[in-house]
Amino acid sequence: MIFNEDSTTRDDLAADAPHDDRIPTYVNAGQSYERDMRYVTTRITRDGRSGFKVEPGRYRLIAARACPWANRTLIVRRLLGLEDVLSVGMPGPTHDARSWTFDLDPDGKDPVLGYERLQEAYLALDPDYDLGITVPAIVDVTSGKLVTNDFDQITRDFSSEWVDYHRPGAPRLWPEDQREEMEAVMRRVFTEVNNGVYRCGFAGSQAHYEAAYTRLFDALDWLEERLATRRYLMGDHITEADVRLFTTLVRFDAVYHGHFKANRNKLTEMPVLWAYARDLFQTPGFGDTIDFQQIKEHYYIVHSDINPTRIVPAGPDLTGWLEPHGREALSDSPWGEGTAPGPVRDAERVSSGHNPLYPARSTSGSPAFVKEGSEPTRVCRSRARAWDRPCDSRTRTDGELSTAASVRPRNRELRTQSKQLSGLDTREQIAPKRGVSASLLRQWLDRSRCENRDRACEIDLVADNTRLG
Repeated sequence: MIFNEDSTTRDDLAADAPHDDRIPTYVNAGQSYERDMRYVTTRITRDGRSGFKVEPGRYRLIAARACPWANRTLIVRRLLGLEDVLSVGMPGPTHDARSWTFDLDPDGKDPVLGYERLQEAYLALDPDYDLGITVPAIVDVTSGKLVTNDFDQITRDFSSEWVDYHRPGAPRLWPEDQREEMEAVMRRVFTEVNNGVYRCGFAGSQAHYEAAYTRLFDALDWLEERLATRRYLMGDHITEADVRLFTTLVRFDAVYHGHFKANRNKLTEMPVLWAYARDLFQTPGFGDTIDFQQIKEHYYIVHSDINPTRIVPAGPDLTGWLEPHGREALSDSPWGEGTAPGPVRDAERVSSGHNPLYPARSTSGSPAFVKEGSEPTRVCRSRARAWDRPCDSRTRTDGELSTAASVRPRNRELRTQSKQLSGLDTREQIAPKRGVSASLLRQWLDRSRCENRDRACEIDLVADNTRLG
């Protein structure tokens, strides 16, 4: 059985099934990867012409953070401000024997639907349903039945059919005057990039892999050129085309470069695309939906035919996502006539340590320069897997993270002054060095892992009359 990346089926077991040695198969020997595009295409509309009318509170979006196709819906829902009218359930990053499961929720059940498995909504619609159990999906809360899992249409309808419930200042993600060109751009992004990484990763022969590899990087080179002179794919403003490209780019170095062998170069080695991706990541509604740990667990655990050890990489370093991108020079109106979305709801915030916007807590005896009022913890627990792992100890505050300059050393002067400071361990020794700014000192401390600078964590460091720890 060949699986879509974002799906499970009724009869085939997913990666972690100790009671049965069958595992899902993503690679068909000797063949290229072909995505199964059969979905439940029922639409939820303003007039209810398909039998399902847009109504606040009636539907629940099921979207795993790990999945790039589901990630689109989380971003668009947030950009348009649909949180109050369309609730969201988030399965864990890995499949079990039958389905995406709600193992991150209390008692392992979605709190609204009462389901342990997304499969239950599919079978409520059709007891004989035998296609993929995919995310994203929208479920009718009143009946518990799946309405649609058509990922392409769902976000289109968020813009056109849910418009009566958009927040004030919601951006126009589908500008009419650009629609024709936008469709062509998105078609190429989908076939060559979104799906292109999977053609590389799930290729069944060397020849098919190399053909997919060439297509993918030809498309990335095209995007590098296109974005050199415009801030966003369609020009001065964010559109859904940017949403669709972003969810692949943000996973590229963490997963696709190694796991899928898309390794001509990393995203960080393509200067225009890397700056573009950082620009979007730092834009409200984009980066704040990303859970890098769940992304890695999904790919490296579930795709056990290409990663049989199911070992999840510790890297890559994520702090670069908060570096300045400089793309404001191309346009200063990302939202057009609209405005940025508000803060992330507490219940929908990404776990600390899974995203550089939400830094991990220190694992040493003392918190690593956490601002007053924060609550450092010592260990990050993977709720999808029964192990504890140390958090990334480069702890910073939300306020510090809003200024990309406080993220990590970037120049020779800072590295030189960091070396000067590295041997100091008392207030008296630091006093003569007060020509070194507090921000430079903070960058050095952030850059070093707390377990390698216990003395610095334990003492008071004062520069420019600013208390750092």
